[in-house]
Amino acid sequence: MKVSKTVLIILILNLSFINTTFSQVLVEEKNQSPQELYDFHISKKKANKTAGWITFGGGIAMIIGGFGINTSGGIIDGDTTNNNKGLWLSYLGGATALASIPLFISAGKHKKKANIQLQNGALGFKNEVNFTGVSLVVSF
Repeated sequence: MKVSKTVLIILILNLSFINTTFSQVLVEEKNQSPQELYDFHISKKKANKTAGWITFGGGIAMIIGGFGINTSGGIIDGDTTNNNKGLWLSYLGGATALASIPLFISAGKHKKKANIQLQNGALGFKNEVNFTGVSLVVSF
């Protein structure tokens, strides 16, 4: 079996670049304080909870929309020719609402991890403290 030069060159080039394309850069982890870990887990909890409520609400809206399409298709006025137009939207809405469950579970896990960091000495609020005030100076 003969292998042409171009096939051999392409094979060698692919094998030489495969090391760099499938490699992963390891980042040295620094020791984080309990406050930094608490802030990280609280922000992840909030993000997951927000995403969970958005997907759940979107799924419920799609279910209601699908049923609305079905009812406008003739259930009310007695036309039974095509009452399944909105079923696909209802099924997709159900799947979307179910997809929110892992997001809520992940938010709960991050809440537990944040509570552990509170026990380790975190203060419970971010270090960013903004002060607002008004001053009045009276001089004689």
